[in-house]
Amino acid sequence: MTERPQPVFPSSSPLSSRPAFLYGAAVIGAGETVASIGEALTTAVLAPASGGWRLAVAGTLPPILVWIALRPSVPAALGAAGAGWWIGIAAGCLMISGLLLLADVAWRCGIARLAQSAALLGAGLAALHPVPAHPVSLAALIVTGFGLWAAALLPDLAVLRDRLGAGPHRRTRLYRALSLGWRGSALQWLAWERACRGLALLGILAAVAVLIDLALAAALRTDRHDTLLPIALLVEAVLSGAGLIAALAVVLRRSLGLGGLVTGRHLDILGRLILAFGLAALYCHVTEIVTAILYGDAAERARLTRRLLGDEAPAFWTFMLAGLLPTQFCWIPAIRRSPAALGLTGALVACGLGADHVLAARIAAAGTGLPDRLPELMAAGAAALGSVGLFVLGLLLLFRLVPPVSIAETRRLALLHNPQAGPSPPPIGHPALRGAMQGAMQGVVQGAVQGAGQEPGQGAMPRTGRDPSPGLVAVFASEAGLAEAARELSASDAPPRLDAFGPVPMPEAGAALHRDERSLNRFALSGAFLAAAAYIVVRAAGFVGELPSGIADGLMGVAVSAWTLSPSLSSLPVLPPVWPLSWAMAAVPALSAAAAGGSVGIAVALLRALRGARTGRPLPSDLAGHFLLTVEPASEPFNPAALARRLMSLPASAGRPLAVYGPAAGRPLR
Repeated sequence: MTERPQPVFPSSSPLSSRPAFLYGAAVIGAGETVASIGEALTTAVLAPASGGWRLAVAGTLPPILVWIALRPSVPAALGAAGAGWWIGIAAGCLMISGLLLLADVAWRCGIARLAQSAALLGAGLAALHPVPAHPVSLAALIVTGFGLWAAALLPDLAVLRDRLGAGPHRRTRLYRALSLGWRGSALQWLAWERACRGLALLGILAAVAVLIDLALAAALRTDRHDTLLPIALLVEAVLSGAGLIAALAVVLRRSLGLGGLVTGRHLDILGRLILAFGLAALYCHVTEIVTAILYGDAAERARLTRRLLGDEAPAFWTFMLAGLLPTQFCWIPAIRRSPAALGLTGALVACGLGADHVLAARIAAAGTGLPDRLPELMAAGAAALGSVGLFVLGLLLLFRLVPPVSIAETRRLALLHNPQAGPSPPPIGHPALRGAMQGAMQGVVQGAVQGAGQEPGQGAMPRTGRDPSPGLVAVFASEAGLAEAARELSASDAPPRLDAFGPVPMPEAGAALHRDERSLNRFALSGAFLAAAAYIVVRAAGFVGELPSGIADGLMGVAVSAWTLSPSLSSLPVLPPVWPLSWAMAAVPALSAAAAGGSVGIAVALLRALRGARTGRPLPSDLAGHFLLTVEPASEPFNPAALARRLMSLPASAGRPLAVYGPAAGRPLR
């Protein structure tokens, strides 16, 4: 793809100070607009299911049925390996999505929904296996992953609701309920952005905690802790997540025709990510081998020999040749930018990394070795294939209900990169909108005067099912113009009550209207503290209940382990086998519980903010996707005609609206 020249923005535009493109190809198609993005992504969800989709669903059913039938015969060690593999994929996808969101990377919209959906499904599939990690850590991964996925969906669900209209269709009722009254106001956008950032941070904490929990579980069973193991697990998790996202992105842009939204630049970035973390994973394992050769004892060298040449060799060389070696192909730019080559590389890497979890299954089996009988190995292979089929089925069903790419964030990216991507002016020829033409001062003022109580005319605001309010609705071409108009009206001696609505986040408009949302932090901290405290209390009560002398033995065990440098076994009371003598064994699940509790707190705060921002009259659905400023009386007297004249007297580049509507009669826009 050839590099296009950067667009030139007016000096007053807030986009003029930001770089239009990253290095390399564009991150969004040149012709993408707010309207075209909404049309493409809602059509992908609302259009009838194609024959290819039905065939794909049918193809996932046989391996799922085989997996269900063979699950009881899968060895526990290999079942734990499957759980570790899915946990790694879920944690990696969640970390990629969260880090891109926290870093405010504008082009993340092309892959963020894929990463969040894969994280949610991967965590759910891990729960269907015998999990070697603490249940609280896995539950926190599921809760935070679901919270981020659901919160990011809210604006898109509202777009689907508006697209379907007000009919009695079941899907209409479903999206109306799931959108939670979303209207796209400045306060709602502010609460949404803060909630997504908070959930992304908590998701990263939960992902890191569950990976550390896996490393601690391995150390607990072998009485040996490798300092590189947590780092290797984290690096391989991100690597497997990047490989899976690359494969899914290639399939998505091919099957749904979304090449303008998931571009070659996204694939190139994913290829570089696979290369970087492939090098890091290779470094970890080469360092482990060299350390065992140079400084290891006889047991470590014997273990290395088994891994390279013995019974663990098939899994080890599968991991090296399929999981790590293909990452080095991404040094070649042609492979990074070829959808087919990158998709195959990503899928091979994601599958090959599962072999490393098979190696870890020896640890999970407490040194009894891996099963070598053919029926057990075939059952394990069928289980792995069936879980992959269930994952694919989940994605197919999810993307028939929700857009596979974020509509709101992609629209924001289009407004940043494409000068003509803004909402189109309201249709001049519409019977209910005639007379509200761009720049037609006389028609606008006439509509405002009619809205103030005179007989209705062509420029009047359409009815919305409630009593008409004596306010105005101004339509703008951009958020910058809306913010300028809001600042102008707020500077008057008796400012009216203002609110802003738009199809994308509006931080500048929110600042102009002095909107703020501070309850999210309080709810998040309260939820995290309560969840961590509840976990510690429940865990302590369970331990004390298992001791022979109750709380006395518990206090003695804590005192001895905390203050004695080298406690003898005779000085300790008879403790239950799961007593956390290591602080990490108690701190990591407590951190996971705090992340889950914080996510629940953010969800409650977001629902509260959405409920509080639903006041005011509903807006016409024909103006959805536009930047709107509502002007309503805050006190008497209220002169809408004077306010309309004041708005239309603003410079065209600094706050003049495309149209202003009065509130009174006129037939509905539909």
